[in-house]
Amino acid sequence: MGESSVAGRDRGWVLGQTGKQVRINDIVRRTLPASPPARLVFTVDVPRGAHLAFACGISPDRHEQPGVEFAVKVRRRDKEETVWTRLLDPIQRKEDRRWVPAEVDLSAHAGRDVQLILETRGFDRDDDPRRAFWGTPALVTPDEKAPLVIVYLVDTLRADHTQPYGYVRDTTPALAKLAGDGVVFEQAIAQASWTKPSVASLFTSLLPGKHRAVQLRDTLDSGHVTLAEMLQAKGFATGAVIANSVIYSAGSNFEQGFDLFAGMHGAGNRVTKAVEAAPLVDGALSWLEERRGFPTFLYVHTMDPHVPYTPPEPFNMKYEPHPTPDHPAVDPRGDYKEPADLDRLVAQYDAEIAYGDQEFGRFIAELKRRGRYDRALLFFVGDHGEEFLEHGQFTHGKTVFDELIRIPMVVKFPGRRDAGKRVKQQVQEVDVLPTVLQEMGLPVPTPPAIAGHPLQAVVAGGAPEPPAVSEISHRGYVAHGMRTSRDKYVQRFSPEEDELYFDLKQDPKETTSRIEANRERARSLKAAGEAAMVSDPFRHNVRAEGRGEYVLKLRTGGWIEAVEPTGFGPEDRYEVQGNGRKLALRLRPRPGRPRSVAFSIRPMGAPVYLEGTRDGRPLRPSDVTMAEEAERPPGVPLRLPEIEPRGDTDDEHFANVFAPPRGNPPGLQLWLTMAPSVKLLAMDKETRERLCALGYINCGKQ
Repeated sequence: MGESSVAGRDRGWVLGQTGKQVRINDIVRRTLPASPPARLVFTVDVPRGAHLAFACGISPDRHEQPGVEFAVKVRRRDKEETVWTRLLDPIQRKEDRRWVPAEVDLSAHAGRDVQLILETRGFDRDDDPRRAFWGTPALVTPDEKAPLVIVYLVDTLRADHTQPYGYVRDTTPALAKLAGDGVVFEQAIAQASWTKPSVASLFTSLLPGKHRAVQLRDTLDSGHVTLAEMLQAKGFATGAVIANSVIYSAGSNFEQGFDLFAGMHGAGNRVTKAVEAAPLVDGALSWLEERRGFPTFLYVHTMDPHVPYTPPEPFNMKYEPHPTPDHPAVDPRGDYKEPADLDRLVAQYDAEIAYGDQEFGRFIAELKRRGRYDRALLFFVGDHGEEFLEHGQFTHGKTVFDELIRIPMVVKFPGRRDAGKRVKQQVQEVDVLPTVLQEMGLPVPTPPAIAGHPLQAVVAGGAPEPPAVSEISHRGYVAHGMRTSRDKYVQRFSPEEDELYFDLKQDPKETTSRIEANRERARSLKAAGEAAMVSDPFRHNVRAEGRGEYVLKLRTGGWIEAVEPTGFGPEDRYEVQGNGRKLALRLRPRPGRPRSVAFSIRPMGAPVYLEGTRDGRPLRPSDVTMAEEAERPPGVPLRLPEIEPRGDTDDEHFANVFAPPRGNPPGLQLWLTMAPSVKLLAMDKETRERLCALGYINCGKQ
């Protein structure tokens, strides 16, 4: 970059803004500033057949201002020529309220020391420097030999409903064909049974307890280095095309390291689950075209098998029994009314898989047509499965049984190395990141910096098989699993509190726990699982205000840790009991002299229950207030406040659980404290609508 100025700012300011991410209509691009009047001059060598690929956009909060004219010019031998121009006018044209991609053929200008000029001009006297942007500009060439890494993820896809894993229905012929060119890992285990923690583990090669993107409002900590960041730092173009708004929403922070991070909307530009795979494939192929000639990393996240099950025609009638007006088989939470509905639901779920496979096949065919397939390192994976009453539940995010955590994983290595091989050894979702780094010849961190191991050694044979940790802390369901290829230990903390052990060789469906007969083996797996658990980043607070004598008992299925009393006098007591599972309190506050206790819980999300007496009588709901709203519990014993509701309703949502009850009411006050380093998504109207569209929040509770 030589000469440059943007809205009156000089070259130093422009350089400081270069590369920053800007979100427009849920599509994030790395940018150059372009607020008018702007002129950026670059001296470049233009190869033969080169094109300039880019996008231009106006910041969403400036869409009610007059338009901006963008122009691309070429200067050679003191002759300046305009080769492209476009007026973006978001007031008059709704299609200009998003990134507008473009491409300019520079073949006629090939040569050395060519000057490319990016200019904008406006139609008002505004020097706003954050008004307009050039998005991901790059000079691309026809070279197809550059490295290509693709992770193609299908949300909510069970391994045992695909053909490479023995399914009887013809749901995945395209995946079966890929399996012939790649390696099928027969026992691939996800680190969680719902999308956010699972994808975070994929991106970081960390267990959910370590990356902490676990619950609905959690964000992916920017301190973690993602696979996209690692590859971007080594010169890779990085792009993602995503259907699930839990991953692409503003504030989720999964976009770190991506040049393009495209959240795809549905009909009418609405945030919805009903974004079919076709536009995802189109967007993915477009990005590959925008970055041809560059080493490229592409992440594709489709979600057709996710509830609601609404496959497009003719797939909605592909499998019997067919849905009917009275039995639509769209969502099991409302459509399961008789035993035959289970078969209808599975048929529609399978039809969604079949439709998505058709589009995956189109994606692969286009890679082959472009000459990109053979050289590519391509992962086909799921993030978790789906339950159909195998253990009494529907959907996902509630257990760590195999129908949820055993995912498909098919890897096509460059040159179709080891084509057709099947690997019985257990592998994990966290193994994707180190496998990519090793294949690209980049340094591979080792445990405990990451949790995964390169798959190349597993394919070659002789690599160790570490147990796989799977965790869930989601809407009141808390469980941890420790799995090997032959057995599995599960510890559930909520709503059940128990321990399970399964011999997977004799009981692959996990129908009968045999923990009593295998106590020693279960104890070994339990110890390894507990070593992987971490404390909740949110501390519980119990404060006694006013006058009275409280004798309280708090219990949890997890462990109470880091107890911190405040304001205690000589008559106040606390004692951790029951191997850390209970906390006994004796509090005698006085007016103006409250007694407080704060503590942490391990693992994340384990519920805490409180009961006791006040002045010798049983504690009543009128003695307790919770969160900033000062709500009363429905009864005693009561469950301490948590950051998200439980189950499939939103009945127990607090507007602000991180503040003590307003008005400082007398009695027991309960709330949470958030660690300074932790960030949460604001549960505002837009966030709630997005979660509602995906079924994570009851749509009736707006």
